[in-house]
Amino acid sequence: MRQERVLTLAEELAKKGDVAALRLLVRAAALPLMAEGMLGWADEKERDLPRLLHLAIPRQVLEAMRLHKVWVQEGPPKGLTLDLATDTVVSFPWNGERLRKSLERISKVPWRYDSGNHEAYHYRPVGVAFFVNGLHSGAVGILKREGQLPATEIDLGPLYAAGFRVDWWGGVPYAVFGDKEVPMDHPGYALLLALGEVFHRHGVSL
Repeated sequence: MRQERVLTLAEELAKKGDVAALRLLVRAAALPLMAEGMLGWADEKERDLPRLLHLAIPRQVLEAMRLHKVWVQEGPPKGLTLDLATDTVVSFPWNGERLRKSLERISKVPWRYDSGNHEAYHYRPVGVAFFVNGLHSGAVGILKREGQLPATEIDLGPLYAAGFRVDWWGGVPYAVFGDKEVPMDHPGYALLLALGEVFHRHGVSL
């Protein structure tokens, strides 16, 4: 299956500590989700996509983690800088008219960070970021691969250290934690979370 081959390659590269190659592999793995998010405004169903990576974990598994006092570790607000030219960043523009205006306006000028509008979270160890505000203009910055902005770091390490993982059975991804094994609704998120577990196990953080 596709995800098994991606994860096998990730294992090989992580063993070598090849961060540059892993960054490119993560971008390749994220491309379907990036496209899905970018076109959510054109499809009612896609507007239900979780806007944060850890919120794609099924509710039952998240509740089990909280019960065991396991949660993501959040860094200082805007504690690192994202580069839209090189970092893998996802956005979810939800309104066609707003996106049209952003495309028309920003296509003609350099993309600029707006401190009153743009907000993003960056997930370690997998090295993927998500716009959580400024979704339409942020999407244009991603498309132009232009601009920098501060982001808040979210570390998934405590989840993996406590035993969280993603397994596939019959082509369906399952979030696994303790005795909880719950199918995941979004394979694109599942693959990114599974890559994070590989990186965590090998001591790699993007």
